Amino acid sequence: MSDVAPKSQRKSQIEEAQLANVVLRYFKLAGVAVGVWLSGYLNFSPSWILFGLILYVWKERQGQRKKLQIEIRQDTARDEQKAILARVEDLPSWVHFPEVERAEWFNKILDQIWPFIGGYVKELLTNSIQPKIQASHAQMASFVFTKIDLGDIPPRIGGVKVYTKNVRRDEIYMDLDIIYSSDCDLMVKLKGMNMGIKDLQIRGTMRVILKPLISRMPLFGGLSVFFLNNPSIDFNLKGIADAFDLPGLRQSLSREMVEDIIAEQIANIMVLPNRIAVPMIEGLNLSLLKYPPPEGVLRIYMIEARNLVSADVALMGKGKSDPYAVLKFGPEKFKTKVINNSVNPEWNEVFETIIDCKDAQVIDLEIRDEDPGSKDDKIGTAAIDISSSASKGTLDTWLPLENVKKGDVHIKLVWMYLANDPMVLEKTMKQVDTSTELATCVLMVNLDSAKDLPRMRKQIAEPSPYVVLSLGPKMFETEEKPNTDSPVWEKPFRFLVHNPQIQKLDLQILDKKNPKESLGDLTIPLKSLLSAPDMTLDQNFSLKNSGQDSKINMRLCLRILTTENNPAWRSEGTILNTNSSSVDPPAAQKEGTTSPDSAQKSKVEPAKTTASGVDPVIKKVEVTQINAAKPEGQVIPPASSGGPNTVTSTEVRQRKTKSSPVPAESDAKGAFGRGRIQLTFRYSAQRQKLVVVVHKCQNLLPCDSDNLADPYVKMYLLPDKSSSGKRKTQVVKNNLDPVFDETFEFSLKQEEIADRDLELTIRNDTKFFSSNIKVMGVVTIDLSKMDISKAATEWFDLHPEDSDDAEKPVSVESDV
Repeated sequence: MSDVAPKSQRKSQIEEAQLANVVLRYFKLAGVAVGVWLSGYLNFSPSWILFGLILYVWKERQGQRKKLQIEIRQDTARDEQKAILARVEDLPSWVHFPEVERAEWFNKILDQIWPFIGGYVKELLTNSIQPKIQASHAQMASFVFTKIDLGDIPPRIGGVKVYTKNVRRDEIYMDLDIIYSSDCDLMVKLKGMNMGIKDLQIRGTMRVILKPLISRMPLFGGLSVFFLNNPSIDFNLKGIADAFDLPGLRQSLSREMVEDIIAEQIANIMVLPNRIAVPMIEGLNLSLLKYPPPEGVLRIYMIEARNLVSADVALMGKGKSDPYAVLKFGPEKFKTKVINNSVNPEWNEVFETIIDCKDAQVIDLEIRDEDPGSKDDKIGTAAIDISSSASKGTLDTWLPLENVKKGDVHIKLVWMYLANDPMVLEKTMKQVDTSTELATCVLMVNLDSAKDLPRMRKQIAEPSPYVVLSLGPKMFETEEKPNTDSPVWEKPFRFLVHNPQIQKLDLQILDKKNPKESLGDLTIPLKSLLSAPDMTLDQNFSLKNSGQDSKINMRLCLRILTTENNPAWRSEGTILNTNSSSVDPPAAQKEGTTSPDSAQKSKVEPAKTTASGVDPVIKKVEVTQINAAKPEGQVIPPASSGGPNTVTSTEVRQRKTKSSPVPAESDAKGAFGRGRIQLTFRYSAQRQKLVVVVHKCQNLLPCDSDNLADPYVKMYLLPDKSSSGKRKTQVVKNNLDPVFDETFEFSLKQEEIADRDLELTIRNDTKFFSSNIKVMGVVTIDLSKMDISKAATEWFDLHPEDSDDAEKPVSVESDV
């Protein structure tokens, strides 16, 4: 919904949709009647009719119940007061908690600007979320959004709580009760099948932090936003997905798969430890704002369960279950082994996870019954309170299972603090069982950037590097940075380390265009951090098997796990550059009895989302999170002065986007409004080859009914237009800004260059009888006017196929 639709137009669309639903329902009932007649005519067993009737009744009851819930939530979003007077369920948080205040003024503003948010959301879904979904699973490679309509109902703030106790005077903490009961309509295409989501419902508690407070506008230096726990999610399905939303079907095309995808994408963006951070002033340490240090590590022992319900029916005797446990914590998921035919299973497994806000976050526990060939049944849930184990150090208890008649689960929680004293390691190593892979340390890696990376042989274009980091069985991979030899990632990673005396951090830089060959590698023994000041290294590391001047900038910090609580181990850093003289100095922390996170526990409801099991081993989290109850330090505390390896000054890695004039719309779309293409030319006199690299196109002409296209580039070296002289790129599906990065060669003598033209046609890949536009634009390049003695990269405007206008490059980027 990129344009504002009038209310009358929306009303007519709703009436048309209702009419279509009536017609569709008629044909459905007619189809059922025909099916019953055919079953009798063909002498089928009546049991098939009975089975179909059971499925139909179940689906209708489920649909009516969900429709009622959605109508109640949408009525509350439209007129909260009227809906509350009519019904006392699903109340916003300000009704239950007196310290939570209403925010109607903000809801009115949000209602006004909601129609204009659609363009941003559409761009976010197509450019950010869609590629991540495509890369999440091999079966999702063809996933694409075909329709994005946010509807008329905006999100609402059900209540706002501003914390005044146990916070510093130079920061503001707010918790927002987010209620999104939408009438949105999203359609996607997967493997040629159209499916959709409508009436999306999301509810959760979002924390907003404004810090540090300063004495000049905008009065605060940075803003960070995140969900404390996974929000609850509900929706209705459309198209083929709705047909498969039936009991007994596996998760391949079921509702749980869609729910997992939505929950995973939200968690990866803004559920702790992930967050959205926005700097508001210059000189701000963005890494501290976005990736503050964790509070500790929680060790979870899943011991056993007792008196579980029998999910499987037995012909003789009592039924049994095949139980296993699933722990969900933000984007992380742990799964135990399956114990067959038991209602009193013993798992005796242990998991470890890094905790960022122990007083606000909860761990959701689900006990499930494995059913091969069908959906696994949920036979109990529980919420694990992290703060109680952190305050006691060790908590060994039985938890009663909820949403089930009976059942208990036995868990043991051990809280581990982080120490920066290498003398603590020996004691920690003695406490850890050598037969297990329990962690003794946490390694925090802040991967900043690389420079002067080499190019692969026979490659003109710059590399598209990405980094693979591994420590033991754990492996992380950064996103690629296209077409640069000096990439900037600014990404943090965290590893749980078993033995820092012998383990090493391995790093390898690869090129996405040729991932089989390395651009450089590096191995760092962790024992070198034990002797470093503050167990921290912050420097440029020279890469091996790379260029002569190739380096990578990283910050490594090691912290030892211990059950002892020593306040001296908590180092406090500065979020602002010391050169920012106009900033008020941080005030001392106010003392109080209630922290923002502990108060939050009373109203946070753990998300009850279904997730697929993962490998039951020690898990990792990609980024760190804020400590709301205590003064915060740097992401990785700075090294203290002294010693030959001391880093004398800590670099504040706050980068400003290079300011450049915004091009006019006509320049961005080319002189003829058909877009531009970027090419690189070079002539190899030794090989007598003309080398052409097709990099990418911008702002191409929409050709298909969905305002997209499937572009590819076809080129000829005129006057030769034979099939042997034709070159063609791969097709990029559903994209108006395709990136090709493909290299082509033409056999050509140097004296023939002045008499040749290079003709490129950008075409839309369509079916033979399709009425869609086929030719998107053409460019003809006079090689006699090009200096191809050295590699040069240029932009060219595309013109219509029948245009006689001469083409000129609009900008030049030298590639040498």
